Amino acid sequence: MEKINLFAPAFVDAQRRRAVVFTKTVSARNPWRDYNKYEYLFGVGPRLQHIPRHTWGSEKSALAHLERAERLICFMDETRCTPMAVLDCPESHRGIELLDRTDHQTWWFGPQGEPVVLIEPYTLRSELLDEIAARRLTAWVMPGPGIYAGGGGRSTSVFLCAPQQAHCLERLSTFRFGTSAQQVQQLTWFEALNLGKGHTL
Repeated sequence: MEKINLFAPAFVDAQRRRAVVFTKTVSARNPWRDYNKYEYLFGVGPRLQHIPRHTWGSEKSALAHLERAERLICFMDETRCTPMAVLDCPESHRGIELLDRTDHQTWWFGPQGEPVVLIEPYTLRSELLDEIAARRLTAWVMPGPGIYAGGGGRSTSVFLCAPQQAHCLERLSTFRFGTSAQQVQQLTWFEALNLGKGHTL
């Protein structure tokens, strides 16, 4: 495990001329590029100058980006699941039956290389459980807030796989998000740049 500083820039005025940076130190087992394959990870990263300006948002959204990145790292490190950097469904995943709503859909490999799909719609957990039961889908609904947690936690994260890979979801179902011990710091742009270069504040 390695300690990395994550940065999330934010604009603090309506003219988008002044920015602050929120940062948090997290433990990570893998290189950042492995986590960054998750399509909905944006506005955050360990290299401030590599975060595209168009992904910056308000202070509220910057904090949400940090929290999402931390949840993703925690989930991947604990379960050994890995997202795929693809836009279209790969051949290996085409036999998986999906939810009716496919918002925020990404393709993953499970702990032992099993093809799994993650869908994170803005749908109530109870409605998703009803659909899964009615259609007899092979699925696991993550405990809140899930990974994406869009709209202040209104989205729900659901993993699906082929019936013959149900053992994968059984293993994942034991996962729970822990409580972060690290506090978020607010820095100026130059303080964040220096911290990213390894300088102490």
